[in-house]
Amino acid sequence: MGARRTAMTAMIAGLAIGTALGAARRREGRGREVLGGHRGRPVTVTTDDGVQLAVDVEEAEAPEFAVVFAHGWLMNRHCWHFQREALKGRATLVFYDQRGHGGSACGAFDACTVDRLGDDLAAVIDQAVPEELPVLLVGHSMGGMTIMAFAGRHPGTLAGRVAGVALLSTSPGRLRDSTFGLPGPIGRLAPVITPIMFDRMLARAAFIDRRVAIKTRTNLPVTRYVAFGPRARRDHVRFVNDMAVATPTEVMVGFYRDFLVHDKLAALAALSSVETLVMVGSRDRMTPQAHSRRIAEALPGARLQVVPGAGHMIGLERPEVVNAALSGLFDRAMRRGGQVAR
Repeated sequence: MGARRTAMTAMIAGLAIGTALGAARRREGRGREVLGGHRGRPVTVTTDDGVQLAVDVEEAEAPEFAVVFAHGWLMNRHCWHFQREALKGRATLVFYDQRGHGGSACGAFDACTVDRLGDDLAAVIDQAVPEELPVLLVGHSMGGMTIMAFAGRHPGTLAGRVAGVALLSTSPGRLRDSTFGLPGPIGRLAPVITPIMFDRMLARAAFIDRRVAIKTRTNLPVTRYVAFGPRARRDHVRFVNDMAVATPTEVMVGFYRDFLVHDKLAALAALSSVETLVMVGSRDRMTPQAHSRRIAEALPGARLQVVPGAGHMIGLERPEVVNAALSGLFDRAMRRGGQVAR
């Protein structure tokens, strides 16, 4: 009898604790907004190779400029959630999904290149931004590489329309040597093993993409380690992981292959005429701060800001810091706005 009473007491205590934890999680959830819930005016941009890009325009009443946001590898336009919240109403904000990501079409596998993304950005500026508005470009990770490619391949559009640029958590090249922050021998092996792993994933792309639930669970620890600093919020990690899992494996591998040969250090010279901000988290494992320092060295007029303790996804981890830096960039760029042809 005593054993049964003890078991019953333990079960009731367990239920009580579970109920309390569930209620606490529900209260915590109610206090946090749904990430990625914004919707503006939908626009479809068609690139010169026929790919349709999903674009979302947040209008402002009397904008003085437009801001175009280019997201990173495996993300989509909703990763700019906190920047959209903070900056809406100040300017016309243009968010788009890079080819193969989010709601945009993929195009050919061999078009998964940074140069191709630079051409896509030119199309977005041409088709989605009013001609009378100066343009500011904000790129994170692969989005920063996109801006570098655009600058090198479309210098006329850059000179005629762009007043400022923000390069967040990105790299001008040499990603083939990345250790992803792994220590010792494991880190030295990473540049050798990673391309092999991605090639094997490509061979099984259809099978992998069907197993969404398994991908979601297994990728979460990797996403936390690679994309975030030590104090990342669980809902932010899941938000980023869900975007990554939704990206087709062929797109993931196609762009990764191009990162291995990506080199846009020479293209940075085109940005010397515009106000430029370079930001990186001190705990960034994807594109460590050494990459941002190389950009800043190539652009002596750029402002370099290292965000202490932040990982790769600084726009989510440190939105107040990033938003304040972007606001300052916009102010400086508009003070120099007379240099942009109108």
